[in-house]
Amino acid sequence: MKRIAKCRVMLAAALLFAAAAGPAGSQEGARNQAKTAEASRRRIGVLCPLEGRFATLGESFLRGASVALKEARLKGIANVDLVVGDTRGNPLECRSVAERLIDEERVDALLGEVLSSSTIAAAQVAELSRTVLLSPVATEEGIGEIGGWVFQTTTSSEVEITALARMACGRLELRRVAFLASDDLPSRRVARLFGDEVERLGGELVIAEFYPEGSTDFGESIGRVRAADPEALFVASSTEDLILILPQLSFHEFGSQLLGTSAWNSRRLIRMVGRDLEGAIFPADLDQLGGERLFAGACALVNEPAGEINQVVIGGYRGTRLLLEALAKSKSGGEPLREEMSRLLEKRRHPFLDLVAGEGILFYTVRNERAVEYGTLKTER
Repeated sequence: MKRIAKCRVMLAAALLFAAAAGPAGSQEGARNQAKTAEASRRRIGVLCPLEGRFATLGESFLRGASVALKEARLKGIANVDLVVGDTRGNPLECRSVAERLIDEERVDALLGEVLSSSTIAAAQVAELSRTVLLSPVATEEGIGEIGGWVFQTTTSSEVEITALARMACGRLELRRVAFLASDDLPSRRVARLFGDEVERLGGELVIAEFYPEGSTDFGESIGRVRAADPEALFVASSTEDLILILPQLSFHEFGSQLLGTSAWNSRRLIRMVGRDLEGAIFPADLDQLGGERLFAGACALVNEPAGEINQVVIGGYRGTRLLLEALAKSKSGGEPLREEMSRLLEKRRHPFLDLVAGEGILFYTVRNERAVEYGTLKTER
């Protein structure tokens, strides 16, 4: 009997210990689960100016990124958060914010900034820290060449140049094409790309003429272009230069077909030099049209008003979508994310191919000092 009583006491003690330990064990298990869940969450650091004179741009960029995240959560991607860093549009501040997001917030990737100078500062930090940075808005070419951890996706200018070459040498069947622009590194890159595409299509870039920056008299450059006897001339200049160049082309009775970028579809430009633009051909803002459709569809999906849609909004939206896709496939940041970003960008079809295979690329011409539709460049079926 004493032995049975002793066993009962021991059993009761064991039950009491289990009852006391149970909740503590459950709490410990809950804490471990919370730590695991937290460790599995991914973070994207969004660099944008939210104070100062560029705040409007930063707000647009952040709005695009937020819509992309809401859309992703509706599609089942629930383990990614955005961590916003206010750069105030200042390169030094942007550098400091990028360092904080990487070192303290432990972000897996950086998105932004909207200004080229600030983006370059952040890209240098990202490269040194071996953290992926995606620049979907900054217009300075070559940002993606800063290092292997830095990616840039702005390609609308390349699409326009490719389309112009196809229009000139394909649809219009012109063979001798000339190029005119200011003498700077971006213009020379455009000339190389345009010339390569023209030659690929069986044409010839007979001259690439570059005038000194700040020029107001373009007579000598126009003379050299005329001497090359082109059938078409692509003027890749700023609006301010075009206002001076186009009347001088008319004065020198330059009779070749004029080609321009989407920037030529400007009310100000047509109002000031519309007569000199007569018959010129240029594409619509290709990236803007496609981006507007994508962003409006996403806003409808998440039940949010689209509001004003501009290139900065679209860049924030598309950039976040791309990073979300890469994070979902890589499962982590660091080297796996860098490799996945490289794969996604290498596999992505050139936007020009998607446009000509789909709805096509709309071109405008100028008639009686008004921009009117000229036609659509698309794949023949």
